[in-house]
Amino acid sequence: MAGIDRGKSFRKISLFLAVALMASATVVSAADRLVDSSDYSDKDFKKCSIADYSDMVEGEDIQWLWTDPAIKLSQYDLKVGKVENKSEMRKKSLVTSVQDVFTETFADRGIKGASGSLTADICVYEAENFSGGKAWIPFVGAHEMQAGMGVEMVLRNGKNKTVAKFRHSAREGADIETATQEVANDLMEYISGH
Repeated sequence: MAGIDRGKSFRKISLFLAVALMASATVVSAADRLVDSSDYSDKDFKKCSIADYSDMVEGEDIQWLWTDPAIKLSQYDLKVGKVENKSEMRKKSLVTSVQDVFTETFADRGIKGASGSLTADICVYEAENFSGGKAWIPFVGAHEMQAGMGVEMVLRNGKNKTVAKFRHSAREGADIETATQEVANDLMEYISGH
């Protein structure tokens, strides 16, 4: 009789632990979603080319992303599609520069897509020049004074289906092209590994 009671108790404890683990996993994953983040709720959050942010989560090396789990991105060739500029820096040369950097970075991958090609539509949501005056910001001045670039990149397959979405930014160097190259490198490193 005592053995039956222990079995029931063990099952109840196991069920309780399983429910508690599932609940905590749900809380953690919800906190990692872009739409639940302080980035998204910030008054300065600028939307760009991504229509739906609800499935995007925080990445390790990429700030926010979503990828189709059935697609292995590293097996595709990449080409630049349209490039838009929705940042406050309104210069035609910015679009040309971003397009050139991403085109060269895609070509440098040296991948001949065994699975075909993906088209990358890129939208600039932030572009900032180097600003030496920011050097005096406590603790982060050396980083904040560097040039900055923020892009959203949507990858589409040959049937025009979205297979990946990225929102990523970087601060690097004294000119915007250097910051753009940093963003492109981060995105290519992620894509090459996935």
